[in-house]
Amino acid sequence: MWRRWRTSKLAEQRSLRVLFFTVSMLFLLVTVWAVWDEGKTRRPWKAYQQEFHRLERERVALELATERSKLGAPEVQAAIAKLGEDLKAAQARLAGPESVKAQQVLAQRETEHTEMNTKAQFIKSELDEALYWVEHAIHSKNDSTKPRAKVAEIEKQLRGLTAQVNMLNARAEEARGIVKRFHVDVDTIRGRIDELTAPAVTIEKRLESIGVRPLEVKQIVVEGLAINEFKVPILTVDRCATCHLAIDRPGFDQVKQPFRTHPYREVLFGNHPIARFGCTACHQGQGPTLEVEAAHGEVPHWARPLLRGDFAQTSCRKCHAEKKEFALAPVYSRGRQMVEELGCFGCHAMAGFEKVQKVGPDLTRIASKVDPSWLVRWIKKPREYLPKTKMPHFGLSDDDALSIAAYLLRASKPMPELHGAFKAPTSVERGREIVSSVGCLGCHRIPGMEAKAPLAGAPPAVASVHTLAAQSESEKEAPGGAAKTAPEPKPVKAWLVAPPPLPENQDFAPDLSKIAGKVNADWLFAWVKNPKQFRPTTRMPDLRLSDDEARAVTAFLMTLGQKRMVGGLEQEVRKAERIAAGERLIRKRGCFGCHDMKGFETSEKIAPDLSNFSQKRLLELFFGEAVQVKQTWQDYTFWKLKDPQIYATERVEQLMPNFSFSDEEAKTLRVFLKSLSTERVQPQFQRSLSDEELAIQNGRTLVKRYNCNGCHVIEGQGGAIAAFYANETKAPPPLEVGMIHEGEKVQATWLYQFLGRPTPLRPWLDARMPTFGLSIEEATTLTKYFAVMGKQQVPYEYVSVGEPAPEMIKAGRLLMSKDYFDCFTCHQQGEKKPEGPPEGWAPDLGLAKRRLRPIWIGKWMKDPQKIQPGTKMPSYYPDGPDDILGGKEDLQIQAITEYLMHLGEN
Repeated sequence: MWRRWRTSKLAEQRSLRVLFFTVSMLFLLVTVWAVWDEGKTRRPWKAYQQEFHRLERERVALELATERSKLGAPEVQAAIAKLGEDLKAAQARLAGPESVKAQQVLAQRETEHTEMNTKAQFIKSELDEALYWVEHAIHSKNDSTKPRAKVAEIEKQLRGLTAQVNMLNARAEEARGIVKRFHVDVDTIRGRIDELTAPAVTIEKRLESIGVRPLEVKQIVVEGLAINEFKVPILTVDRCATCHLAIDRPGFDQVKQPFRTHPYREVLFGNHPIARFGCTACHQGQGPTLEVEAAHGEVPHWARPLLRGDFAQTSCRKCHAEKKEFALAPVYSRGRQMVEELGCFGCHAMAGFEKVQKVGPDLTRIASKVDPSWLVRWIKKPREYLPKTKMPHFGLSDDDALSIAAYLLRASKPMPELHGAFKAPTSVERGREIVSSVGCLGCHRIPGMEAKAPLAGAPPAVASVHTLAAQSESEKEAPGGAAKTAPEPKPVKAWLVAPPPLPENQDFAPDLSKIAGKVNADWLFAWVKNPKQFRPTTRMPDLRLSDDEARAVTAFLMTLGQKRMVGGLEQEVRKAERIAAGERLIRKRGCFGCHDMKGFETSEKIAPDLSNFSQKRLLELFFGEAVQVKQTWQDYTFWKLKDPQIYATERVEQLMPNFSFSDEEAKTLRVFLKSLSTERVQPQFQRSLSDEELAIQNGRTLVKRYNCNGCHVIEGQGGAIAAFYANETKAPPPLEVGMIHEGEKVQATWLYQFLGRPTPLRPWLDARMPTFGLSIEEATTLTKYFAVMGKQQVPYEYVSVGEPAPEMIKAGRLLMSKDYFDCFTCHQQGEKKPEGPPEGWAPDLGLAKRRLRPIWIGKWMKDPQKIQPGTKMPSYYPDGPDDILGGKEDLQIQAITEYLMHLGEN
C-alpha cells in the first residue's frame, strides 16, 4: 500500500484541464440557454411585434407605391417638369446680374444705414451727457444757460441725423424688397413641388421609422377602476397593447388577430379612452402578464378568463347599471328584454328588477273566467293551446295539474255580477267587422283575418338616427355544449332598425284562435268592455265599445274554438285533499312569482338569488349526472336554460321549468346572465343617465309595454296593423316620419291630456286610439319621451300666441278660403264636416290652437311631402299666390299659422 500511495500523483501535480473545460462548457450552455429563454421563450410578444412591424411595413410600402404611382402619372410628371423648369429659371434669375446688382445695392444701402445709425447713437450719448450737466447745474444752483445751449445744439444735430437714418432705412427696405422678389419666386415654386411630393415623403419617413422602432412592452396603468376584496380602489396594469398593437389604430379592420383594429374604435374609445379604462376592464383576462394563454386568463385558478364573442357585451352593466339597452351590445340588450318578458325575477332575486310587475295574469278570480277542463290542460301543456306562450312547461303529471287547478278554482273570488252579462243572440258578422277594424289586430292574431294589403308604407331597414349600433361576433355551440369561437369572424354589420314585422309574426297578445274553448261568454263580454275592472295593471286597453259592440265582439270570439269537457271534473276539483295538494304544488313550484294568487301574497321567491350568478365557481354549480355537459360555466348555463331536467338525479329534483328556448335564445339569455355580478366600480366611473336619456329609456319601456308600435311607426319600427286595411288612409298615422317626431308636432299639454283621455281626432278612422288607463306618472313619462325625441324643451314650454295683426288674420282666412287653397274641403272644422266620403277627410283644424306647435305648422306648409311622404296634403309653396301680402311666402305661411292659432275666436 505504501508503494501504491507513493506512485500516485499529488493533487497539485494533477491536470484539471478536462474538468475545467467541461464545467466551462456547461456554464456557457446554461448562459446561452438563459439568454435565449429570457429573450425568446419568455417574451413571445417580441415575435408578435416583429410580425406586426413586418405587416405594417408591407402596408406602408404599398401606400408608398400607390403614392409613387400617382406621382408617376403623366399629368403629375408634366406638372413637376414644368415646375422644375420654372425653378431653374427662377434660380437663374436669382444668380443673374440683376439679382447680383440688387444684392450689391442692398449691401451698400445697409452699410450706409448702419454707419449713419451708429453716428446717431454716438450723438444720443452726447445728448445724455449734456442733459446730465443741465441737471447738475440746477441741483448745484449754478447757471445752466451754457449747458442748455449745448443740449439744444445737440438735439438739432440729432434731428438731422435721425431724418437721414430714416431715409437710409427706407432705401434699404426698398432694396430688400427687390432682392426678396427674386427669392420669393424660388420659394414658391419649391413649395408647389413639395406639395406634390409631400405624401410620398411623409410615407417614406413613416417607413424609415418602422425600421428603427424598438421592441418594447406597452403598458397602461388604470387608476381606481378596480376594487380589491377589501373594497379599496387599486391600480391595475394592462399590457394588452403589447401584442394588440393596432387596437386603436385605423386601417387594420380585416387583418387577423392580434393585429386587428377594435370594432367601432372611434365610438368606443371616444367615450372610453383606452389610457383611462384599459382593456381588461371590459374584456377581463390577466392584464400584467405577457404570455398568450395567461394574458387571456386561460390558466388554472384564474377566475376572470377572457370574455369572447358576445360575452364582451356583459361588461357594460358594471358602469351603466341604469341603462337597459346598448346600441353596441344588442345581444345583452335582447337578453335583458327576455328577462323582463319572461318574468325570471318572479322566482329569482335579480338586481334591477325589484319593482317590476308580475308578468302573468291575475288568478284571484280565475273561476269566473275559464273553463275548468281548459285550465287543467293549460297547466299541464301550455304550448298545446298557445304555441308562442311565455308560460313554461313544468312537466307536471295529470294528477298534479288537476290538483293545482282545484286550488285555483277553490281560492277564486266569486263574481256573481257576471252571471248573465252577455245577452245573445247578436250579429257575429258585426263582431267580426269590429274586431278587424277597431284595432284588435295591432296586438292579437286571429285566423281568417289575414293581411289585406302589403305594408306599402313600411320603411326599409335603415340605420337608426337615434343610436349607433353593432352586431358583434357570436359564438357557435358545439355538440355536447362546448363553446367554440368561429375560426373566422363573420362580417360586422350595422344593427339595423327592423321594418314592421309581418302580421303573422305579431305575438304581443295571445292568439285568439281558440278563445271559446278557454273563457265563458259572460266574462269575455265584461272583459272587452272594461279590462281594468279585472286587473288594474293589465296592458289590455279599453276601446270604448258600446254594449252592442261588446256583445257583437263577444259573439264572434265565442265562435273561435270549442270547449273540451272532462267528465267528473267538477266533483274531482272539490276534494279537500286535492285542493291541499294543489296548494303544496303551487308553493313548491313558485307559481305566485308570476301570478297574483289568494293565499300567497307574502310568499318568498323559491329560486336562488342570481345577483352574482356570473361569479359562480364550478364547485357551486350542480352538474348532477350530466357527464355529456362540459364542465364550464358557459356550458352549464346553456343547458340549464335549454333543458333544466338534464341535471336532475334520483336524489336531486330540478324545479326550474322548461321554456323551450331555441339555441339562439338560450345563448342570448346566457349573455345577460353573465352580466349579473355584485362587482362594482368606483363612483366616478359609474355613468348615470341624463334627464333626456332617462326620459327616452322610460318612454321606450312604456311604448313596448303597451305595444304602441302595433299600430304606429315609432323610431322606425312598427305599424304592422296597416296591412289589415285595404285603404291605407284607414290605418293609424305614423308618429315618426323621417327626422320629424310627434313631439315636435304637438303641444305637450295636449298630448298629456290625449294620452289620459283620447278623443276622436280623425273621425274617418275605424281604428280607435285606446284608453289605456295610464297613471299620471305613465302619461307624464310618455309625454316627456315624445317631447325629448322631438327635440323640444323639457319641462314643457307654454305655447304663447300673441294678439295677431288684423291684416294677417284676414290674409290667413283668405288663403284658406275656396278662392285659394280651399282647406276646409278636406279638413274638419269642429262640428262642421267636410264634403265627400270620410276617406278623403283630414284632421280637425279646430283643434290646431291647442294641439299643434306653430313652428311645425310652418314647416308642414312649406313641404308636407318631405315631412310625411305620401300624404294627400298638396304643396302650395313655392309658387304661392302673388296677390296676397305682396306674394311673400313666409308672410303667407305666418298668416295661415296665426289664423289657425286663433280659429274659432270671436
